Amino acid sequence: MKKPCWSSASYKTMDRRTKVYFTSDAHLGSGYHADPRAVECRLVRWLQSIEGDARAVYFLGDMFDYWFEYRTVVPRGHVRFLGQVALMADQGIEIHFFAGNHDVWFADYLEQELGAQVHHEEALVTLDGKTFRLAHGDKEYCGLSWTNRFLYRLFRHPVARCLYAAIHPRWTVGFALSCSLRSRKRGVRKATVGQIPHAYHNEYFEIEKEWLVRWTKAHIEEHPEVDYYLFGHRHLLVDLALRGEKRIIILGDWLQYNSFAVWDGSALWIDQFLEEEDQV
Repeated sequence: MKKPCWSSASYKTMDRRTKVYFTSDAHLGSGYHADPRAVECRLVRWLQSIEGDARAVYFLGDMFDYWFEYRTVVPRGHVRFLGQVALMADQGIEIHFFAGNHDVWFADYLEQELGAQVHHEEALVTLDGKTFRLAHGDKEYCGLSWTNRFLYRLFRHPVARCLYAAIHPRWTVGFALSCSLRSRKRGVRKATVGQIPHAYHNEYFEIEKEWLVRWTKAHIEEHPEVDYYLFGHRHLLVDLALRGEKRIIILGDWLQYNSFAVWDGSALWIDQFLEEEDQV
């Protein structure tokens, strides 16, 4: 077992760690960010602000705009974010990364170097007697169209991964980031996609038509044991009460909301990381 790098001063704060944090969709490295370094530094400052009371942090996918691990090579960049996460893991804070549709190709780097737990599928987690269903949301979104189902299966197919790995990174990295940027810009130009409200317009929309809400309502019928559903993926900031005390939360993003959810052992809520310049 590796010896942790924490100090005795850090260890003394363990009894104060009572909260669990959830966030997603920072898309670190994306060309859509006006200043990618500033976004990463903001995310690091948020992590620093919670490390005193966090017992666990769940990243529910697409924290990186692109991630592909070769056997001995990982994407450059994100060192401030990864360093802060490693520091928190060394202090005994549980770190969980869920694969999203942009960073689907995690291997063992985050586990070996950061001490994180990596999830390639949804997870049921019990916290203080409550059952949380955690997922990025792209798998659930497959029910919306055949193209979503096709892409989901393609990117996770071992043969496709093997063939992609055979191409030199000088071609794959630029190609993947440019595809992501084009997709993001196309999305921003759309006010709606059929009956599905889009994230970057229509601040007030008919939330009942959102696919993840419809999917969750159907899922509850067969899985009454789940109390809370948490998703990323959609870049929407949603906290919706369902039947009884059940709820669905869609975590927003770090492109416009700088948002996250918090569980303190008895209550669950959404919050935003606002700094002085945001409040002027």
